[in-house]
Amino acid sequence: MRKLLGVLVVFALVACGQEPPADLIPAHIAGVRDFGADGVAVVLQGDDVPPLPIIIGHCEARALVRAMQDEDFPRPLAYDLLEEMLDKLQGEVTHLVVHSLKDDTFHANLYIETEAGEWVLDCRPSDGMVLVTRLGAPIYLRPQLFEPKDLSPQV
Repeated sequence: MRKLLGVLVVFALVACGQEPPADLIPAHIAGVRDFGADGVAVVLQGDDVPPLPIIIGHCEARALVRAMQDEDFPRPLAYDLLEEMLDKLQGEVTHLVVHSLKDDTFHANLYIETEAGEWVLDCRPSDGMVLVTRLGAPIYLRPQLFEPKDLSPQV
């Protein structure tokens, strides 16, 4: 079902005249797995690349699973506040790009279209995944995430 949704999002972008950003790999959330005290692994899957697990906190994982199931919390979350702010600013989240891994931490950018132009905001992948899931925007991965790393000791 998730794969179908990812394909439909890409088709919708193309149908609306918006190509996926060049040099990026469209991805979808292929799974969410709890690792107890170590956090929760969210597995992102793109075509022709290995699965990409990203460990996130339990609170963010709970918000992500609720977004995936289209459920609301009884009280507003920070994500509700962000959505309301975007609405008041007439901004639209267009996509999330997970772009790099530095010091065992993934980094992402959230892209927002506003009347003043495009905003590119640094964000945690977990927060970005919750927002794009709630709002129906796509996730992309940079190909550099899959390049082999030199793990030999530096002399």
